[in-house]
Amino acid sequence: MAKYKSGGKKKPNIRLILACVILGLFVAVLIGGFILFRSYYGLAHYVSDSHTAEISQDAVDGTRLSAEDEAALAALAPASAGTEALPENKDLYNILLIGVDRRDTSWNGNSDSMIVASINKKTRRIHLISLMRDLYADIESYGARKLNAACAIGGPTLLVSTIESNYRIKIDHYACVDFVSMARIIDLLGGVTIEVSEEEATTANGLIQDMCNTQGIDSAGHLYENGAGSYNADGLMAVGYSRIRFVGNSDYERTERQRFVLSQIMSRVKSMNAQELNAFIRGALPYITHNIDSLSMISLMAQLPSYRDFELVQSRVPYDGLYSTQNEILVPVQPDTNNRIQEELNS
Repeated sequence: MAKYKSGGKKKPNIRLILACVILGLFVAVLIGGFILFRSYYGLAHYVSDSHTAEISQDAVDGTRLSAEDEAALAALAPASAGTEALPENKDLYNILLIGVDRRDTSWNGNSDSMIVASINKKTRRIHLISLMRDLYADIESYGARKLNAACAIGGPTLLVSTIESNYRIKIDHYACVDFVSMARIIDLLGGVTIEVSEEEATTANGLIQDMCNTQGIDSAGHLYENGAGSYNADGLMAVGYSRIRFVGNSDYERTERQRFVLSQIMSRVKSMNAQELNAFIRGALPYITHNIDSLSMISLMAQLPSYRDFELVQSRVPYDGLYSTQNEILVPVQPDTNNRIQEELNS
């Protein structure tokens, strides 16, 4: 009797099925990650570098110097070195953190807080360098002014180009907030710890009341009610503290307060778990204007966890012993100042 082979079903290729499943999961993760990133990215106010802020003629006129003052500055200040190539270091990422003083969005505002946050991946340090508001700047097409006038005249883009041409710092990106947005970001953290003197408390309370009046809110609960001491300061209290200018060593000490508040914010963020960090980022982004493109943002967010253990180093420009004062403008000694900035960033 003849024998016939069975017509049974062909065995499935397990390896092919597993490969398809893994590929499907990988694609799903990529799509999910992209959707999640886009949901983050769309929350903030992105402004491309090709965008030119409207020039504020009031700011141009309001920051103009007299012919006599310009002549006196010309004898002290160096010509802008804007045509030279900016120093490059692949291990550095420099972001300019801008805090503007304005009561509404009808103008760009004076950049009364300018901090270069420089991340050095080789030395594992984050440098916070304050550029003081009264620092000398030769603003292209507008001449000698205080540095904070660059933002008032032409927004963050003009400020960035002014810093690069005068102080030879390659600014990769910027992030900008005003008083109100900064206070709300700090509130999302649950406040920051600040210790104030009696004089600081009194001065800060006046600034806080002014901000509350501008926003039409009650200042009760936002003041340093007990005078000198340690507080868990909410957003308005922290911003009021950061704005103190005429207590201690004038604006020099104010930049220290600003860097201290920023370091407190960074400390709070470092202590967050993934869920808390997600909630904070989602809450904070709508208050920030920036020029970080999507690819750069992906790279930055991917590297953020590795920055948690970096050492924090602080300083300010002008450096002690390397500047003179002319008509309230702080004129640095060049090229010593720019050389020292580069030494710091690369250390």
